[in-house]
Amino acid sequence: MTVSPFKVFASIAAAALVLGGLQPAAAVTPTPTPSATPTATSTPSATPTPKPTPTPVANKPRTCSIKAAATSRDLAHFYGYVMNARTGEVYANIRGDEATPSASVMKVFTAAMALETMSTQYTATTRVFTLPDQPGVIVLRGGGDHTLSRLNSPRYTTYKKPPKLSTLAAQVLAKLPADQQITKIILDDTYFDKPFWNPAWRTSDRTNGYISLITSLKVDSDRANPDLTSRAYSGVRSKDPVMAAGTHFKKALGTRAATATLEVGATPEQAIETTSVQSQPMSVWLDHALKYSDNTETEMIARHALRINAMATTFTNIQPLMRRVMKVYGVDARKLVMADGSGLAQSNRVTARMTAELIAKAVDPTSVLNPMISYLPVSGISGTLATRFNGDNRSARGFVHAKSGYIPGLYSLAGVVYAKDGTAISFAGFARSAAGKTVGYGARTGLDTLADRLYECGAGSFF
Repeated sequence: MTVSPFKVFASIAAAALVLGGLQPAAAVTPTPTPSATPTATSTPSATPTPKPTPTPVANKPRTCSIKAAATSRDLAHFYGYVMNARTGEVYANIRGDEATPSASVMKVFTAAMALETMSTQYTATTRVFTLPDQPGVIVLRGGGDHTLSRLNSPRYTTYKKPPKLSTLAAQVLAKLPADQQITKIILDDTYFDKPFWNPAWRTSDRTNGYISLITSLKVDSDRANPDLTSRAYSGVRSKDPVMAAGTHFKKALGTRAATATLEVGATPEQAIETTSVQSQPMSVWLDHALKYSDNTETEMIARHALRINAMATTFTNIQPLMRRVMKVYGVDARKLVMADGSGLAQSNRVTARMTAELIAKAVDPTSVLNPMISYLPVSGISGTLATRFNGDNRSARGFVHAKSGYIPGLYSLAGVVYAKDGTAISFAGFARSAAGKTVGYGARTGLDTLADRLYECGAGSFF
């Protein structure tokens, strides 16, 4: 099938934004190259002796320096920690115990919090209620599903197979008396606690499309136009996601709700649930949030983790819950500061060491954190790393699973490198403007170069 240049452009433009860059709107699954089909011959040939798959041979310890890559001028004031993910051997510690802003590497922490405290099969439910004593009134109660969509085929959004407003509307109309008009729609956004906006974020983060208000009722993550097939696509978010959701729901209900008023309020006690739709499971959210650095999605994940742990769903409770998780894994989190779950806040603080140690726990295939490795972008293949690891860094394409990040003054990359000698290396790198040094766009390549060097050096890595 031929894809039009416009659709390619729309997919790129629609990505969830991290400050300073676009991300692809949907995961790109590489198409395997077909194996050549043997040509039949009339004379049978001898069956070739199979060649054994060579076992990677680890480089001898301290035989392969990463110093040149880790001290590149492109990395400015650099914080880094590199370790063998399986044995714990430390290959490099460069300001690894000093606190630094995180950018979107913080999403790794939020993902770990969700994986440790929730089921990957967890779903969010949007419900509709009727009131027995008020036949013309219905309630739309949000359940924290940012993917709930107003789009129908052939239009589509960035989220995989989201529940549809049209489905919910059709189910409601089917259960009401045929002549019943809808006079009022109550919009219930009480599933999450206030405040819905983090004072650590800039107003421009919303108007630029980086993040929406974190309300439990919204449609298409509150994007102004989430349609990836549209030239008018817009990721800009509104000041009132709840009322916007109500407007779209009213439209989906059609003529029977044409004169209905919209009112924000709690679901009355006498309300009876009429119908509902469910989101994709948490595993799908986590995969998308990490691969494409979706800020709103990550904050929604954090809210659900808090709620499942019987904690108020506020920004201030994210850090206490994450520290509890870090304690479970024996990772020192005393310097952890989580003003949010997505990494947008400049006040967030992590250390390279705690980041690398946490990711190392996920490398263990028996750990509940292990799925996180598959959710991370892969160098040169998927997510925010799909177009990276080029030129001299091409050798590591496909072998680095890592989360990238950017906020003004800092670039970051953290994950696991599956080195060519078979070593799994957990690493975290933060390139920052500090100590008289200024970081620039070249830090992205600099971080890639470091990861590529780790791929080459494996167990021989040293600083």
